[in-house]
Amino acid sequence: MGWIITEGDINHSNPTNDQSSSGATSQVATYSTIADMLAAIIQNGKLDVLTKQKLLKVIKIAKEVEVRTEEKDKSDVGQEKEKVSTICVVIWKDLAEIHHLLEKQIIKVKEDCSIILDNASKVLKEVEETKTDTKDLACKVNKVTDAADKIASDTSSYWNALLAKLVPSNKISADPRILNDMDHKAKQILMDIYDKDSNNILTKSLTAIVDKANETIAGIKDMSKPKDIKVTVALKMRGQTVLLTLNSKEVAKWIREPGNKETFVNGFSAKVHIRERSFNLIVPRVPITFKPSEGKHLQEIEEVNNLNKNMLSKARWIKPMERRRPKQTHAYTIITLTSADSANILIRDGLVICSTKVRPTKQKHEPIQCMKCRR
Repeated sequence: MGWIITEGDINHSNPTNDQSSSGATSQVATYSTIADMLAAIIQNGKLDVLTKQKLLKVIKIAKEVEVRTEEKDKSDVGQEKEKVSTICVVIWKDLAEIHHLLEKQIIKVKEDCSIILDNASKVLKEVEETKTDTKDLACKVNKVTDAADKIASDTSSYWNALLAKLVPSNKISADPRILNDMDHKAKQILMDIYDKDSNNILTKSLTAIVDKANETIAGIKDMSKPKDIKVTVALKMRGQTVLLTLNSKEVAKWIREPGNKETFVNGFSAKVHIRERSFNLIVPRVPITFKPSEGKHLQEIEEVNNLNKNMLSKARWIKPMERRRPKQTHAYTIITLTSADSANILIRDGLVICSTKVRPTKQKHEPIQCMKCRR
């Protein structure tokens, strides 16, 4: 008893038996193919009854396995679908919750942004109002300052008003030639020249000296610089000095100021010194504890008598110290000031030196006498 399964039977019953697609064939298809092949053998082969019965049992078992496998596959597919649907529902719920939370966060961010924009607009508005108020306040402050300066310049103290009424002006009875000479001297600047080189300013012409002075003045940058400032005349004096005459006494006073004086001197020549005009006063009965050579004593006199700084340039004893009498306590002194107004005030009001009130007087120079005519 035996039979042969030919290649034609296999191709007829399983036309898709390719190894490249065997992974995709299900177990149900395999049982069905076995049952079909056994049925074909029973129909075509000469078998006895017992063999046919056994083969029929095998076919029945294969059919039952096929049915059970199909049912199991259906139940597995149903379970998988149910699991997938459950997972989808959970994912959908999670996505809905995330969407809801994101929507809330976006709404909150929008509200915060709108609040920030409103606050920024309010701040900008307040800044603009502050700028406007600041400008108005600056204008008002400038007006108040101008008014205060005007009041300060126009207002005089009771003491000054009283003196103005009691003290008559000496310029009315003064000689016009003296007044003219005083105004002319106030416009002049005397400079000592220490340059010994070939480029000495004294070797140049008077016109070149005037041009050099005007060029130097034009290069000075100062907010308080007077307008139309000009050097009109230059003269070479004895003793290596040059005398400059300016167009006004305000200009000469401006050049003598500490900052402007150094700038003018440095630009005019290498070694130049502006000589300050001096006004000498004779001070009687000064205590000998006073030290004219010490700068501290001179500064103390300026502070006690309310003089400007460096207004008192120098001081000296008239009689030498070695010629004093024994047990002498006071002596005469000559002090030199750089301002005629300060000298006049000290002559009028007196001077305090070493806690002693003294009355200085103007130093009078003896006139030069001609040895021929004795005039």
